[in-house]
Amino acid sequence: MWKILCALGAVGLAALLVPVRADEDAKLRELVERAIKASGGADNLSKYQASVTKQKGKFHGLGDALEFTTETSVQLPDRLRAEVHFKANGQEITFVQVFAADKGWIKIGNMTEEMNKEMLAEAKEQMHATVIVTQLVCLKDKDYKLSPLGEGKVGSRPAIGVRVERKGYRDVNLFFDKDKSLLLKMETRGKDVMQGGQEYTSTTLYDDYKKVEGIMVPHKVTVERDGKPYVEAEVIKVEIVEKLDNHLFAKP
Repeated sequence: MWKILCALGAVGLAALLVPVRADEDAKLRELVERAIKASGGADNLSKYQASVTKQKGKFHGLGDALEFTTETSVQLPDRLRAEVHFKANGQEITFVQVFAADKGWIKIGNMTEEMNKEMLAEAKEQMHATVIVTQLVCLKDKDYKLSPLGEGKVGSRPAIGVRVERKGYRDVNLFFDKDKSLLLKMETRGKDVMQGGQEYTSTTLYDDYKKVEGIMVPHKVTVERDGKPYVEAEVIKVEIVEKLDNHLFAKP
């Protein structure tokens, strides 16, 4: 009898909880829909799967800020090429990173190294986060689980937070402008494979949105690691297209 009562009680409790969870999920889905619309609409976001972005800024990862310029080519969902130019100790240095699905390379000067297993795993995590923040429409897929992070502020802007979970990947936290529905901040965990696999919290802030090919693109991006400045970047030029030539993602 006790087992039956407990079972009935559990059923009754579940019946009470389901509407709350359904309502919560509906609110999150509505938030995502507003964010998609504000960013340019599902049709545009789905159509344009590639971009070439030129930026300039400062890199703080080595202590003193280093000025840099970069050109980054992205072909969603799994290809990226970044070429970075900077000066250190009076020497001009070019750094190239290419990730192409299951292969990757890093080139410094004239030396090219193939990415090892740990580097590839980290590159895949970064691409996963890139797909989420640039497409948004993927969040409507059943493979992505959404949960609320509550309301707060990003800088001076009221924001609403959403945690994104997908099996096999790290969680990604998104914070949208409460009024404009544009993405203000993204948080996730990262691993510095160049520094012995040290883990950190990566925070990316998005600002100065401008419309390109009907899509709202942030032209100011700030990255922090464990709350400390890491990269400050300003977009000089961005080209959004449907597809890039695969030769861009060949071994450098």
